[in-house]
Amino acid sequence: MPRHIACLSYDFDTWSGFAARGMMTPTPISRGEFGVVGAGRILDLLASRGIKGSWYIPGVVIETYPEACERVVAGGHEIGHHGWSHIPPAELPPQQEAEEFARAVESIRRLTGQGPAGYRSPAWDLSAQSIDLMIQHGCRYDSSMMGHDCEPYFARRSDKVAVDAPLAFGETTDLVEVPISWSLDDHPHFEFFRTAAGIMPGRPMPMRSWQTGWRISSTCAAPRSGASWSTRFIPMSAAVATGC
Repeated sequence: MPRHIACLSYDFDTWSGFAARGMMTPTPISRGEFGVVGAGRILDLLASRGIKGSWYIPGVVIETYPEACERVVAGGHEIGHHGWSHIPPAELPPQQEAEEFARAVESIRRLTGQGPAGYRSPAWDLSAQSIDLMIQHGCRYDSSMMGHDCEPYFARRSDKVAVDAPLAFGETTDLVEVPISWSLDDHPHFEFFRTAAGIMPGRPMPMRSWQTGWRISSTCAAPRSGASWSTRFIPMSAAVATGC
């Protein structure tokens, strides 16, 4: 019988995501800080059910809230690489991305005693060299791309993309891609906040969307080896929305 796997993952961003958008006034920073409260509630819930998850934490958050991050480790959860800052790699100069990647690896190593097995880019936007950096630092998987809805695959690097030419596929690597989707993310559903560009209003009925995603994933992979259904939660959003 095919095995269907639900991957519960958490991006423990706290204030770093707001800061990366230039939102550094007291109110958005305080909203980010609520993520520490939310993380505690989620950890309690997971412990009560005997569930382990993957927590992707920026280095600046590890260094800001060491006790909260130590509690994640103590609960037996994976700590994944989520950048040093929460600036998307695609927006960083190559040298800065490389330096921040290495700095975050060392932060995780101090926290857990070992380097990260997996990486998830801030805001899910890799640069041309991001996969090279993951491989260089010993990561075994990435969870930043969207090339499938229910099956992991091997990530490519060095694709050649142009507006006016066919896509030239690059090398297939040994790095496993655990695909994600904005539709399986709590943040667009539950967060309502204002930016200089406009308002993020949230979306209605997220449970219907997630249940549909699970049903489709299970059905499409059932004749083969099973489905891998990957969700992403942000503690400041999920803790309020779920009432935990």
